[in-house]
Formats: sequence, C-alpha cells, structure tokens
Amino acid sequence: MRKFAVLLVLLPALLAACVRPTPPPEPEAEVLPALSPAPRGAGERLRVVATTTIVGDVVARVGGDAIQLTVLLPPGADPHTYEPTPADLTAVARAHVLFVNGLGLEGFLERMLRNVGDVPVVPVSAGIQPRLLEEDEDEGEEEESHARGEADPHVWLDVRNVLIWVENIRQALSALDPAHADRYAANAAAYRAELEALDAWVLEQVARVPPRNRKLVTNHPVLGYFADRYGFEQVAAVYPISPGAEPSAREIAALVEAIRQFGVPAVFAETTVNPKLAEQVARDTGVALVTLYTDSLGGPGSGVESYIDLIRYNVNAIVSALK
Repeated sequence: MRKFAVLLVLLPALLAACVRPTPPPEPEAEVLPALSPAPRGAGERLRVVATTTIVGDVVARVGGDAIQLTVLLPPGADPHTYEPTPADLTAVARAHVLFVNGLGLEGFLERMLRNVGDVPVVPVSAGIQPRLLEEDEDEGEEEESHARGEADPHVWLDVRNVLIWVENIRQALSALDPAHADRYAANAAAYRAELEALDAWVLEQVARVPPRNRKLVTNHPVLGYFADRYGFEQVAAVYPISPGAEPSAREIAALVEAIRQFGVPAVFAETTVNPKLAEQVARDTGVALVTLYTDSLGGPGSGVESYIDLIRYNVNAIVSALK
C-alpha cells in the first residue's frame, strides 16, 4: 500500500516529464507568382509599386529607368504599423506589379489588397527560408501563441538575402516586360557585384569586435539574420515580439537583468520605433543608446538613403559601440 501511495504522488511529475512541448512548425518560405507580359501602350513604362523604402531601393537598382516606380512608405515609417493612404491605394490599383518584403512584415498588406482589385504581388523574399522569431519560454500562453511559429521578416539585414531579392526582382520584371530583360539582367549583375563586396566588407568590420562582446539588445527583435550571418547573438529586446505589443514589467525587468548579466554596453534603438522606453532602459542600466536604421531608409540628407548606406551605417555603429 505504501508503494502504491508513493506512486500516486510521483505520477503527475512522471507524466509531466513525458509530455514534451510540440516544437513550432517551420515557417514556410514565400514563393514567386507566375507572371506574364503586362499589357501597355507604346512607350509606356512598367508601373511598379514597392512597399518599403528598402524594397523600393533594391527594385530601383534592378529596374533603372525602364520602370516607373512608386514607394508607398515614406522614410522613417514603420511597416509593422503603417496605414495606407488613399493615394497608396490608387497607386497600387494602377500598378502592373506590387513588390513586397513578405513574411508578414507589411501588416497592412492583406487589408489593402482587398480594396485595390487584382494586382500581381511579388514577395522579394521568395526562396529565403525564414528563421523563427525568438520567443521567451516564460511568456504567458496568450503571448507565446502570438509568437510561436511566426517568421522573422527582417531578412535584408543579411546581405546575402538581398542577393536573392535581386534575382527575384530581375525574374519578375523580365517576365512582365521581356523587351527590357537584357537591361534588367545587366542592372542586376552590376548590383550583385556591389552587394558581394558589401558582404565581404561587413565580415571584415565585425572581426574587430571580440567574440565575448557580440551581444545585441535592440528595441524589437530585428537583428536575427544579421546576428546569424555575422557572428552575433541577439540576447534581448525592449519589445520582445512587436513594437505594437507593450512589454510587461516582468519583461522589462528581464531585459535589464540580461543587459547586466552579459555586460552589454549599448541598447540599439531603430529609427522606426519609439525610443522612449529604450532610452529609459539605457538610463536605468547606465549603457549607451545607439540609433540604427533597420526597417526604413533615412530621408534626404541623412546619409542613409540607400540599402548599401543602411548596412554601412549600422555596421559602423555596432562595431563602434561594441569593440
């Protein structure tokens, strides 16, 4: 009888040990749509719309003067929370093609497309296997379900992924406008050479940061692809899931503890996310607050007016803060 009683006491713990949480499914990669030549009048250029300033810059480099390009988001706008204007809807409705980042970055996309009719949508991130957004094992059930299985959309912060963007854009433009396929191919080849040189430059620069210092704390978890490619660790974020979800007091306390535990010398605040909370965390922990451009290019005169500018600016800022 005593043995049976002990077994009853231990049974819940034994069952709990046998039940393992189901791992989140791998997020699916985006795919390119099938495209055919767009009907146009004589001398009419292909009408192209891009969502973000970063997607727009890469599309512009491949399309050149053979396309008429409109970029929806202005510099500094957050693609997670942006609300399209009536002018945006008109531009998309008239477009021959809409280039998007995809992977859930543009939170407004589904709503917008319901209001503009049938326009081909090309996710430039097609073919890139997305990483999972980090999730906190101690989060409540509701928050965990929001993060579980979600793709991290910030693929462009690994330069090699933008090489894939370039090929996707070339293929799409060539299918829609075969008369200029040679021009798109030449533009893409020239830009790929610049990107390959940029990736090599990044590897040289980050080598100046000692491995023990390669810990990143940001406003929201945006540097995962950068960290994976260039040998860093994204240890914490002010907004653990999204800038639209306010962190709890417990999450802020865990963030402060992580900064102190890892000896992180800086918090990196992105230009598209309100820095107020990051500023408070930096003050409370006595570390520097460093601005990065992540989800958007800068405006005219910022010095961060192209994708290549953005990568160079961010790498210089990160290396200077951590070395």
